[in-house]
Amino acid sequence: MAVLIPSLVREWLQGGVAVDLDLVQLALISVVGVVAGTINTLVGGGTLLVLPLLIFVGIPPLVANGTNRVCVAIQAAVAGWTMNREQRNLAAGTDGPPLNGSAKVGWWPFVLVFLSAIPGAWGAIQMDTLDTELFKQVMGGVLLAAVAAFLLLKTPAPGAAGGRSLGGGGFALGCILCGLYGGFMGAGIGAFVILLLTTALRLPIVDAVRCKVWLVMVLSTAAGVWYLAHGIFHFETALALIPSYALGGMIGGRVVLRGGDRVLKPLVAIFSAALALAILGGWS
Repeated sequence: MAVLIPSLVREWLQGGVAVDLDLVQLALISVVGVVAGTINTLVGGGTLLVLPLLIFVGIPPLVANGTNRVCVAIQAAVAGWTMNREQRNLAAGTDGPPLNGSAKVGWWPFVLVFLSAIPGAWGAIQMDTLDTELFKQVMGGVLLAAVAAFLLLKTPAPGAAGGRSLGGGGFALGCILCGLYGGFMGAGIGAFVILLLTTALRLPIVDAVRCKVWLVMVLSTAAGVWYLAHGIFHFETALALIPSYALGGMIGGRVVLRGGDRVLKPLVAIFSAALALAILGGWS
């Protein structure tokens, strides 16, 4: 750790990979970042807006992915902080959805996604030239199946206790797969995590989204540190994305708690299905 931290600082000061962006490009990244950060907080899939844009302005795909992982970790942390603050505000008043402690799933899922995100990031760095078409088709199909399960299974109402419908082994496997994919690419990882929590643990949708942002923060931090340690990031892009992602996280966090189950359930279904179709349709 004593060697890693100075190394990361040097990489940041050197700017990682050198790609010059003009003010118009940085402004465009910032605007799209707010929208993507909001989508990431509500469901997931904002990366599908950001990565193509970064590649379009000249950022190499792997560098765009690494930079985005770092920024998503910060966005998720801001979203989680916003939701905690909003929960306290709503608890002091009478408006907003009923909230409970069922979003507390224990510490071990966080350990699983953290540890599995590291080999996922390693795989992305080692196999950045791999043809991922089959991978995308499988991922899109799995996401569509998860959306179907989400719609068919009745999620508990806000304020109700969630009950596990899959064994602990099934949920643990889901956490490992989410961590691996989150470290590898991460596009739409939030949707996968929400669908896992609502179908495997039967969490109410609001609690699932609140828990999701912290799980995404943990796995994105693990992957982001790995990318940073290898100098695979772009400093200017991070400077534009971090504040815009943070603003999107704040907006999304307020919508989650003030909109409640009535708003979130259709949003999760629509965005997740659209994400799956975009992947199956050849997104790259």
